[in-house]
Amino acid sequence: MNLNEMAVFATVVQNESFTAAAKVLGISKSAVSKQVSRLEDRLGIRLLNRTTRRLSLTEAGRLFFEKCQAVMNVAEQAEHAVSRLSETPRGLLKINAPMSFGIKCMAPMLAAFREHYSEIEIDLVLNDQIVDLVEESFDVGVRIGRMMDSRLISKKISDCEMSIVAAPSFFGKDPRSVIPSELTGYNFLHYSNLNRISDLKLIGDQGTVTISLKSNLSANNGDFILSAVEEGIGFSCMPHFICRDAIKENRVVKLFSDWIVDTENGIYVVYPINRNLSPKARVFIDFITDYYRNRSDLNHSF
Repeated sequence: MNLNEMAVFATVVQNESFTAAAKVLGISKSAVSKQVSRLEDRLGIRLLNRTTRRLSLTEAGRLFFEKCQAVMNVAEQAEHAVSRLSETPRGLLKINAPMSFGIKCMAPMLAAFREHYSEIEIDLVLNDQIVDLVEESFDVGVRIGRMMDSRLISKKISDCEMSIVAAPSFFGKDPRSVIPSELTGYNFLHYSNLNRISDLKLIGDQGTVTISLKSNLSANNGDFILSAVEEGIGFSCMPHFICRDAIKENRVVKLFSDWIVDTENGIYVVYPINRNLSPKARVFIDFITDYYRNRSDLNHSF
């Protein structure tokens, strides 16, 4: 394999002429032509149809060009990766995260991050819409739930324990006496920032229990859902970090502490699959992963 010949061939195709390719590469037109001819001889097949007016790819040339582009992209990424090893992380880092997670969990982490990387400027955008990281030019994002976007690379930073909560007076009796099967008759408040569910599966010593849900209210903000639970509009199942303070303060009650909500939800840091990671993004991903790996405050049960 001759990478130089492949690069010359790809440049000819991209610029649609030997003359233009020669200018881009800084070599003579005859040198370009010879390299392409040598490549065709080595492969034993014609890659380009040549006329006095234009060049066109043969079927073999089209296939080979696609593979050349892939090889060139990998080579470029390898070069960038090595060259960036010596770079000091700096510049503007754009981060997108859900509102509730950002407010309740990210400030201490970012304070610790800034102590290590003072030359990185952080622009944190919090909202509860699923933002297109590529279109909005974000370096990284934080996502909660199951990762469905194939355009993103995801790295799990923590499990996401889910807590079933209700107002202390919601059931008209001691909530500790409520059993899972009783929930079917009550209104469920759906936190739509997670994947929508039609039932809850609880795992306990007695086995698995499935609870069918009926809901007349959903919202994409966890703090609103928590407020609605406190008002007695319904019960809900939400990430524990959203309701942990309300549980401590007895504003809501955590139900079924001996049961585990069966869910695939996790907390992830994500970034676009087709974007070379800058040093600032790479150190942030490593830092947030290490920071939350050994912390219990996200998922501590009461």
